[in-house]
Amino acid sequence: DVIAVSNRQVLFCHQQAFARQAQLLANLRARVNGFMAIEVPATQVSVSDAVSTYLFNSQLLSRDDGSMMLVLPQECREHAGVWGYLNELLAADNPISELKVFDLRESMANGGGPACLRLRVVLTEEERR
Repeated sequence: DVIAVSNRQVLFCHQQAFARQAQLLANLRARVNGFMAIEVPATQVSVSDAVSTYLFNSQLLSRDDGSMMLVLPQECREHAGVWGYLNELLAADNPISELKVFDLRESMANGGGPACLRLRVVLTEEERR
């Protein structure tokens, strides 16, 4: 989860996330109906910057309209290169239509770790009320 995150048929990953990445993505496209890979180019965001900003410790969430929201730690907004890429991502043709940023430093300082964005609880309509 350090350099990739997914939701449904969308994989958001760094260009250098996997060994033999082109082959892996081709296999996923062949096997997963509607599969889409959003690869962050190494020329825009280095692996080091992705790790230090916790970019892929984010969470990709489905919205009611079929688009997706990327929930991110504050460190992503504070890094000019990462934030610039994310704003370009919003303008591109992909399911991600919103960025939501949270300051998680207190949670991480108390042992929550950057993956504290990853807790997902699925509730029925009745449980939501």
